[in-house]
Amino acid sequence: MGCPQHFYEPIHAKLFELCGDAILEGRAATPITLKPKLPADLDIAGLTPVEYMARLMTEATTVINAPDYAMTIREAWAARRVVEAAREAAGAVAQPDANVKSSIAALLSDLDGIRAELDDGHRGRQSLADCLSGVLLRVDAIREGRIEPGATTGLADLDRMIGGLQPGRLVIVAGRPGMGKTIVGANIARATAAAGNGCLLFSLEMPAEEIGARILSDHAFRHGTPVTSKAVFEGHLDAREMREMEDTASAAAGLPLLIETPAMVSVGEILARTRAAADEMKARGVRLKVVVIDYLKFVRASDRYRGQRVYEVGEITAGLKALAKDLGVCVVLLAQLNRAVEQRADKRPELSDLRESGDIEADADVVLLLFREAYYLKDKTDPESMARLLACEFALEIIVAKCRMGAVGVVETFCHPGASAVRDRGMR
Repeated sequence: MGCPQHFYEPIHAKLFELCGDAILEGRAATPITLKPKLPADLDIAGLTPVEYMARLMTEATTVINAPDYAMTIREAWAARRVVEAAREAAGAVAQPDANVKSSIAALLSDLDGIRAELDDGHRGRQSLADCLSGVLLRVDAIREGRIEPGATTGLADLDRMIGGLQPGRLVIVAGRPGMGKTIVGANIARATAAAGNGCLLFSLEMPAEEIGARILSDHAFRHGTPVTSKAVFEGHLDAREMREMEDTASAAAGLPLLIETPAMVSVGEILARTRAAADEMKARGVRLKVVVIDYLKFVRASDRYRGQRVYEVGEITAGLKALAKDLGVCVVLLAQLNRAVEQRADKRPELSDLRESGDIEADADVVLLLFREAYYLKDKTDPESMARLLACEFALEIIVAKCRMGAVGVVETFCHPGASAVRDRGMR
């Protein structure tokens, strides 16, 4: 949140303050509404207040770049403050009875405060008025279309329940082996990119060709004539299927989706690679919105808690949550559930089944648990189980077990595991 003192010109500081007051009171902030708040005889570079504000509005470019302009103003304020703090420290140590140690401590304290002010992600203190003003500013921006909605999961029913993939969120997608974690993660990555939003996919378990085959099969999916990702990866395609895959690859080639395939990676490396991907996409005119990580087991913790997996997992999820907030992206982390699920008659997972650490649940904004009943019926031969298998063969339940800003419940979807495709139920 910006502050009036960030402005160099006093009139700009006053206008900023008046605009904030007007928005907080639910009124429009325009030259007409602000005019009564300023002295009528105020001269600003030879202009009246209304004339000056009109010129500001004429010379302003687009509000889409407002965050960049705000950062420029704040950085200029920080530079002035650094110079002022250095001068004050220099003046203090020049005194005959100067306490050099105390002066240096004061300078470092000032510099730490300036640095904290520049870091939006770590501003821990603000007034309630600033907080409420920020909420109303956000509401206005959403209503006017100046804030883009969260990225899509590719599933309309799920988007409605959790509000899409919002920036700053950590979303956990968890399930036992065979439930479709990678299918859902790859589907989210493809759907995000297909909607025009930038996505970075960390495929830590599969090589690029294998995850690429899954995405290609998913992108080409047509109900009734699916081409399996296994057939694509192994090259078992007839002439028609080969043409279809070539056409699909050509159509998908321009999607803003980047794939990283390191074997093991730390949170710090994820951060560095994500920043590089964001810069690359920005150069292409696309904003990076979603980072998908497949999966938690292959994210390396620091040496701080070596051998203590519970604490290592907590460090990883906390780091990824911080990354999401700092970079303004949604991080989707795939994770495995523990074996306790297999011991129950009803094998639908619960939050308590999250493996290795309660910090996963605590740090996550959204937790999605996956359940495919067909997986547990495929090897059974009794008539009842076989009949049930026919009814649920392509059913995938996405259980929204936690959602900070939305509802919890179950989203029933269509899933074709062979084709690596997940779709809204009824939209196959």
